[in-house]
Amino acid sequence: MARPDTSLRIQCNVWLQTFLLVLFCWFATAATAWAGGPRWVTGPPYFTTSGVPVVWYTNQPLYFTDPGDLSSTVNHAAADALVAAAAAVWNVPTATLVLSQGGALDEHVSGANAFLGSNGPIFPADVQSSNYLAKQIAVIYDSDGSITDLLLGNGASDPSGCLQNGVTESVDSIVPAGFIQHAILILNGRCTGPAPQQQMQLQYQLMRAFGRVLGLGWSQTNDNVFTDSPQPTFDQAMFWPVMHPIDIICGPYTYQCMPQPFTLRPDDLSALAQLYFIDQGQAGPGKTDSLLNANLFSGHVNFPTGEGMQGVNVVVRRWAQFTLPSAIEDRYTVSSVSGALFRQSNGNPVSGPDTSFAGSQGSQNSSEEGYYLLDRIPMLPGTWQVLILETEPVNPLYTGQYAVGPYVANTVTPSGSDPVSTYGIFGSYAQPFVDFVTNDAAADCNTGTDGTEAAPTAVTPSGWWSGLLCGYGHSAWSSLSVKANRSATFEVTAQDEQGFATSAKAMPVIGVWNATDALGSLPGVAGAGEAFNGDANGMTTLTTAFTQPNQLRIGIADQRGDGRPDFNYQARVLYADSLSPATVSAAGGTITISGMGFRTGNTVTVNGVAATVSSWTANTIVATVPSIRALGSTTALVADVAVTDLSTGGTTVMTQSLSYAAPVPVLSLVSAPSGQVQLSQPAATPFAVKVLNGDGVTPVVGEAVTFTATNGSVQFSACGAANCTVSTGANGIASTLVTPMSEGGITLQATGVDGTAVASFTAATRVQAATAIQASEYIVEGATVEWGPQLSVTDNFASTAGLPVGWQAISGAVSVSPASSQVNPQEIAQTVATAGPLMAGGQAILSGCAWTNTCASFTTVGVDVADLRLIAVSGAGQIVSANGTLTPVVLQVTDTASHPVAGAVVQIYQTVDAWEAACPDRGRCPIPPVLGSLQSSGVSDANGLLTIVPQQIPGIAETTNLAAATGTQGFISLALQKQP
Repeated sequence: MARPDTSLRIQCNVWLQTFLLVLFCWFATAATAWAGGPRWVTGPPYFTTSGVPVVWYTNQPLYFTDPGDLSSTVNHAAADALVAAAAAVWNVPTATLVLSQGGALDEHVSGANAFLGSNGPIFPADVQSSNYLAKQIAVIYDSDGSITDLLLGNGASDPSGCLQNGVTESVDSIVPAGFIQHAILILNGRCTGPAPQQQMQLQYQLMRAFGRVLGLGWSQTNDNVFTDSPQPTFDQAMFWPVMHPIDIICGPYTYQCMPQPFTLRPDDLSALAQLYFIDQGQAGPGKTDSLLNANLFSGHVNFPTGEGMQGVNVVVRRWAQFTLPSAIEDRYTVSSVSGALFRQSNGNPVSGPDTSFAGSQGSQNSSEEGYYLLDRIPMLPGTWQVLILETEPVNPLYTGQYAVGPYVANTVTPSGSDPVSTYGIFGSYAQPFVDFVTNDAAADCNTGTDGTEAAPTAVTPSGWWSGLLCGYGHSAWSSLSVKANRSATFEVTAQDEQGFATSAKAMPVIGVWNATDALGSLPGVAGAGEAFNGDANGMTTLTTAFTQPNQLRIGIADQRGDGRPDFNYQARVLYADSLSPATVSAAGGTITISGMGFRTGNTVTVNGVAATVSSWTANTIVATVPSIRALGSTTALVADVAVTDLSTGGTTVMTQSLSYAAPVPVLSLVSAPSGQVQLSQPAATPFAVKVLNGDGVTPVVGEAVTFTATNGSVQFSACGAANCTVSTGANGIASTLVTPMSEGGITLQATGVDGTAVASFTAATRVQAATAIQASEYIVEGATVEWGPQLSVTDNFASTAGLPVGWQAISGAVSVSPASSQVNPQEIAQTVATAGPLMAGGQAILSGCAWTNTCASFTTVGVDVADLRLIAVSGAGQIVSANGTLTPVVLQVTDTASHPVAGAVVQIYQTVDAWEAACPDRGRCPIPPVLGSLQSSGVSDANGLLTIVPQQIPGIAETTNLAAATGTQGFISLALQKQP
């Protein structure tokens, strides 16, 4: 099944939008509909009764058909048969209504005898509403589409628009007593054709149009047939009312999307019975009591506060007698929107009383606010049944002429969660009355902090506050003082019970009055009478300006004049009141804006040019304003300062509030030495200044600028002296190179008649150094060892990376390779030296040189074998479990001065003994068996280190005894344990 198309509706008379003063047009524009109930409900000031559905003045209205043909393919007789079939659907035994044909109109109505007058369409006399006693319903056969085009606009009758414009209906006379007197139905003949389905589609649309002119509203029952969520069943489609608001599309003809499309559903029959009810025992011939084998269920949906909850769709399912819960129907039988008989639009202080037809819809009695009425619930087979009552929100698509329920401009999401309640046992004629409260509904109606129109409360200092429009017709009032030549934005955002912005609760409107305006008057300053005109969700906004100081009165209300416990809102006044300082130089500067309603992200502009904002609070904004040149001016001026909230579009302007001083020539720094500069060498960057006229563009030529050093000693190359005066050139620049003549901090100053510029740097002597990272290497006598000399190469004014370094042997048994290398990014150069053999005490020397003659030497020293010693670096004293693993042991060979010695041969001896516990207190200590032994040797590396892997047997508790010896005196022994 295709998705719904909201444009596919029976077209009401569009001409009504143009001719609002015509009485019958007034009624027709009020396309209000209550679910499964009345299209209109009486109320003051137009109607003389209140809370009563509008019905025909007679239970037997007659329709009169056009004497002409409907089209070339549908003659008069066929057209009359089509109309009779559509009308007959509404003749049912459970309602007093009898709809039948009374005859024919006096003439074929066409563009030849119908036209637009100054007050609306003019039809032949017998078609007009003044002839209602003789002809209640005029059915016009618009054979050439001229009447449809006359009413809806040229081209409206085109066959491509037949799903919209196949039938046009208008109830053009409703009297204050609450009765319909006259209606017109126009059948577009261009929507007929050779295909029978074309006539069936027109009959389907006409059937629904008859329901409308009889006074039935649209209904939301089993709405998943329309939304397709969840996927509807056949039973649900069979209980989807004929008076559903919007057709669904499953092909070229919408009637084919509905099983048995010409059969009224229980919900349609319930609505018809509500309008044309037959009391018990009052049925005439061919009729039955409306509640014979049926129930009437009514009551109130309430907030915990006791206020009725309007706009909730109440639906009912049935449970047959003597059946299990699994037999409860999975479809809804009938529905009713709570508050159907209550006020539709109450007006509000901002736009005043609602003088439209909607303003006379519904009772002002608060007992009707949450009232629901399920007028005729047919009984399942048996003598009684149980009813399951549920609630649901009205589909938000159903607004305006498609409205279901009393909320026409916007649907309202019910507060709390939808209850499911079971009631019974009900037999024929039973009329239970049940009031209930939805689960977790809003329960607070505290508006004690709201002001009144006569005594408004001051706006909170921050400009932000929250409130609640609770109680029908409630409005909130605040006061605010403003200065002259200011503007402000007032914002009100509707919120749900969780504080989230929404357009499905209150419809806030805003009014601003002078404090001296008469109470009850319309806003004397400005008003926003249409809700949700802001950029943000759920927001109504109003921006207005003030030319004089003023004390304001601010009113907030619901557009419909409604008020209930779930109508929360957040209000804000965005208002910039003052700034400090109020005068800045031509170069601009930093200002502080004071006001209210500010927040992070608000922007500031000066005459439309952006300022740089550095901080925000609710009451202050600190910003750096642009120069007068950026504003496009070369003379003093007074500028406007605006604060804008980009997320909402709100703005506040302080007109002519910021004064700029007249521009004057300015001397400014262009460039100067900085950081560290080499002593006695000219700095690479010149000391330069520029002098420009007040326009910020034109250079000042020939101005004398004196360069001096206020700290330290320098020489200026432009004059070859410690002080120097240079005139600005054609580009307004005076410049000189600088040579520092003393170490330490140097402060430069350039002074002219238009200002002074200062710069500073540090002068230092250049130091280039080459330093041996390890100047000495010790090797055992008689050994030949390779090691890596490393040279640190530094320059306090430049990186040395990539600098070449030369290496050469100076004396003794040593060689280097490579003989040249480069300094790496860490400023280290290295090579490989091969030294030895040397005798004890013998030396071999090499050198590394950068910049040719900046050198460091490296010495290799021979060590007597009698001076060798062994120490454990890591791995000694290990104790692990039997299943563990002993880690390698690292030893180091040193001389008696603890210098690491390379090239020493170390003899290693290992035995693995079985684990033995501690010796007993008495007797001999047992000797553990030897599980393994190993002898090896190794040579110490350039750092004197040697790594030994302990011998061990996996998974066995044991002790590894390790001994190592080198030279004549070097010895160490270790015991490593793997304990059970």
